[in-house]
Amino acid sequence: MSSAANSKIFTSLLELENNPKLNQYDPHLCRDIHIKLDQEARAEGLSYEERFEMAKKNLSVFHKWSSIFPAGISQCLKEYWKERVSSAPLDPRFPNVNQTKRCWVNYVDYHRCMEIKNDEKVCGYFKHLYKDLCPEEWTSKWDDQVERGVFPGIHD
Repeated sequence: MSSAANSKIFTSLLELENNPKLNQYDPHLCRDIHIKLDQEARAEGLSYEERFEMAKKNLSVFHKWSSIFPAGISQCLKEYWKERVSSAPLDPRFPNVNQTKRCWVNYVDYHRCMEIKNDEKVCGYFKHLYKDLCPEEWTSKWDDQVERGVFPGIHD
């Protein structure tokens, strides 16, 4: 991802820079900022994977962002980036510790999405999840089955 996209996304937050009310963390304002950042990332055409990488980079240089923004906004940005770099977020459909089914569902959803949309930016979220959840030997086996047309999870 380019630094131009990164800076463009955060340009709108600079108006908050000198607001003394923002020295305190406000969960309502923070939620609004998270929504705005996600909207701008989508408007930039960033894939899920690119947003993940951007969050990882920004979290690693958080001290720079905390010197620019008031404490409340800095805490909000840190929270936003931590949420975006966490491994597979909570999915209430899979409440158990065993995430085998979740791995399978995301693998199948990725391939179905690619069949329908054929767009990595749209379907990348599922790929990110299955790569995080599934052992590589499973996905290698499934990839081979998909190539041979015998994968049991996808039917025409």
